[in-house]
Amino acid sequence: MATLTTTLQLISSDVSSDPLSINQTKGLTVTNPSVDIARQSVATTGQFNILTTANTSITYVYLKNADTSNIITVKNDNGDNFLDLGPGEIAFFPVKGAAGLEATANTAPCILEYGFWTKS
Repeated sequence: MATLTTTLQLISSDVSSDPLSINQTKGLTVTNPSVDIARQSVATTGQFNILTTANTSITYVYLKNADTSNIITVKNDNGDNFLDLGPGEIAFFPVKGAAGLEATANTAPCILEYGFWTKS
């Protein structure tokens, strides 16, 4: 078992009439299987399987679209699209066990940077 420390910081002085300042930190206890950081070219046809339904544990996932002009769509193994990552955008979220996770580029191949850590 290991500890993964996450930090979310959202700051803006002009997104609304009041200043926005959110800063949250959480230590997560994780175990194997895990992928610290990897890069994968994702195509516009088929999909890149980040997690399969064989992974039955909750898994924390980091994603970054490293492309400068194209979108990557993320879906579960049922084919439900739930996330579009624009150029340079990032996401970090827990994935329910046995849900699977796939990525497909929308208009041209993209480089996806990713990592995942299994909740213990």
